[in-house]
Amino acid sequence: MQVAYLFSGQGAERTGMGAAFYQQNAQFKQAFDQASQILGIDLPQLCFTADQRLQTTAYAQPALVALNWAIYQAVQAELPPAQALLGLSLGEYGALIAGGQLSVVNGLTLVKARGRLMAQACQTNPGAMAVVLKARAEQIEAACVVGQQSGLVAVANYNSPQQVVLSGTTAGVTAASNYLREHGVKRVLPLAVSGAFHTPLMQSAATAFKPYLTQSRFATGTVPVWSNTTVAPFTATKLAATLNRQMVQPTHFAACVTELSNQGIDTFIELGPAQVLSRLVKQTLPTAKIYQIADPQTLAVTVTELEVAHGSNR
Repeated sequence: MQVAYLFSGQGAERTGMGAAFYQQNAQFKQAFDQASQILGIDLPQLCFTADQRLQTTAYAQPALVALNWAIYQAVQAELPPAQALLGLSLGEYGALIAGGQLSVVNGLTLVKARGRLMAQACQTNPGAMAVVLKARAEQIEAACVVGQQSGLVAVANYNSPQQVVLSGTTAGVTAASNYLREHGVKRVLPLAVSGAFHTPLMQSAATAFKPYLTQSRFATGTVPVWSNTTVAPFTATKLAATLNRQMVQPTHFAACVTELSNQGIDTFIELGPAQVLSRLVKQTLPTAKIYQIADPQTLAVTVTELEVAHGSNR
């Protein structure tokens, strides 16, 4: 059994996320409280109650990374060790902290700045995003050509063979979406975001974020963490530059999953509040073994299923 752990990106946030772990798991509680102190944010208040700030980029980003890291701390003693770590976009920061390339203080400090700067960029350069399901590559390409006659539009996320996300100006994304619907693509769904992530509309955020990255310290780490931007493991010498590029360039989650499979990974365990990445892996690798852990109950189920399939996990 070769295992990769997956770390959620923005959009997976849910009210109540982490509450059961916080009440029932000492390792999670210790890590989550530590993250609260580092961030200067009351994470239990933000995540466990109907706090509307959780729906904003500035708060959702640090909250999700803190949650993912705390879950990783909670499950390590009960689950098999990782051969690889992979996050989707924002989730790369949780993976880098878990893998030792970033310290928890450095990683969370970076994410707090990233969320704030991206929220500002959304106000300065408003945009839109839309998820497209079961469209052919040539349809996507044609839609982007049409959309660019009205504004900026490009593929921001290559999530699976069945799912991509378009991003750009509202006019560009709307025109591309209309083209796809008119040409037989039944599911083109606008996302509840105010900015065009992974496009040049985030350049102001990337420029402002660059000094935070260049002043940070990165380590070699203990587990390979795969980059959505390069479809290869991060290296300490290029980590800052790659994370900066990630803000304005598309993510290639599906290609990362395929490459991990080619290298022998056969089991994927998603850490986070929703089965977002699990579904994408299933669409990319239908025969892969996939698990998702959001709370103590799903942790117990995963431990039991792995023991049945493989014997002792350790």
